[in-house]
Amino acid sequence: MSSKDTDTVQLVLPGRAEFLQVARLTTSGVATRAGLTVDDIEDLKVAVGEACTNVIDHAFEGDAEAGVRRIILRMTVGKDEITIEVEDEGSGFDPSELERGRRNGHEGEGGLGFWLMKELTDSLRIESAPGSGTRVIMVKRASR
Repeated sequence: MSSKDTDTVQLVLPGRAEFLQVARLTTSGVATRAGLTVDDIEDLKVAVGEACTNVIDHAFEGDAEAGVRRIILRMTVGKDEITIEVEDEGSGFDPSELERGRRNGHEGEGGLGFWLMKELTDSLRIESAPGSGTRVIMVKRASR
């Protein structure tokens, strides 16, 4: 088993709002282990909360037969940084639509959570496609 494997925490949560606090608290504990400051951790908790809320609010839209709705939260501790993945098995979307909407001045109802995640982390990547689920990958480095 590699060191990277032993420094990864994975949590599978029901995709319901009452479990958001569990995601935030787990993020706080693991981010502390990564050496992040209190301010870094607070930013990261907000970003993870936004990502999980997106799963709850959007991942299974229009899918009455969605079965088990869950959020997979994976946190990997590095030297003075943490990588967090928030993954779902929902309906997915085309991430380029977010950027296209911003360029066309349609901030409106979609994409503000992603904008906030980007502002609160050092790196944000979105992997998704219609029908394939979504994975949001965020990296936060210690600001010391």
